[in-house]
Amino acid sequence: MSQKTSTHQSEAHQEEVLEEASSMAAPLVFEVIRREGAEELQRPNSSLAMSAMIAGLALGFSVLGKALFHAHLPDAQWRPLVENLGYAIGFVIVIMGKMQLFTENTITAVVPFLTRPAHHVFVRIMQLWGIVLVFNLAGSALFAAAVYHIRFTEPEVFDALVTISEHAVEGGVWQTLFLGVGAGWLIACLVWMMPNAGSSKLFLIILITWLISLAGFSHVIAGTCEAVLLMLTDHLTVGQGLFGFILPALVGNILGGTVIFTGLIWAQIRAERCEVDPAFVVQKLRRRR
Repeated sequence: MSQKTSTHQSEAHQEEVLEEASSMAAPLVFEVIRREGAEELQRPNSSLAMSAMIAGLALGFSVLGKALFHAHLPDAQWRPLVENLGYAIGFVIVIMGKMQLFTENTITAVVPFLTRPAHHVFVRIMQLWGIVLVFNLAGSALFAAAVYHIRFTEPEVFDALVTISEHAVEGGVWQTLFLGVGAGWLIACLVWMMPNAGSSKLFLIILITWLISLAGFSHVIAGTCEAVLLMLTDHLTVGQGLFGFILPALVGNILGGTVIFTGLIWAQIRAERCEVDPAFVVQKLRRRR
């Protein structure tokens, strides 16, 4: 092997190592999310519904996980820092399991429309949103009903569930909407960071969802589990749960995830994305998987 050939191979290897170590630029991340969104929009409605139902049920474990920490930790100033880690459990299941979560779709499903603002794409987004939202909420409500019917098996944990649920829905309409913006923005931010997370995806999910819970932000799906639980225990009327929490949280999540975060990201990269080479995106994705 000649010295020239050896030098060329060494340089190529160094280039590959540097490429692997570097993070994807914003236009590439946008293209990755666009491709994922396009795939989601093409999935059958039945698949979306079942995946969303499972996700709603799984997200109930975020509420239960937080309650378990609350019930078993001593009443100390540091307890919120630890108990809110339990909130990450359901999100880890849903996101790592590639299930349909409405607040993820406030960015993922919308990005294809930004690049191709056609009427049929918008209609399909509305269909996907409707299906995923309804079955997310149904799954979350079913989880709350299941916990309510076995409340006597672990009364201390159930009391903790009621306590944290009351705290979650105690704000008024406008406060819930405002807190919903924070949750929607952070979930969209999580989706945006995932393509560059590599082996740190699990840590990233835990960190972001822990912050959502610690800050008291309102997540419409996890919050529905809490609201329904309070309705079943007569701590909340149906009207208060629906119009005082679920709808304001939903509006806030959409504003934070779609209008604010995704809108700002689109404003950032719209002039650059035309320079993205699709073949390079595929190559980059294969190397990171």
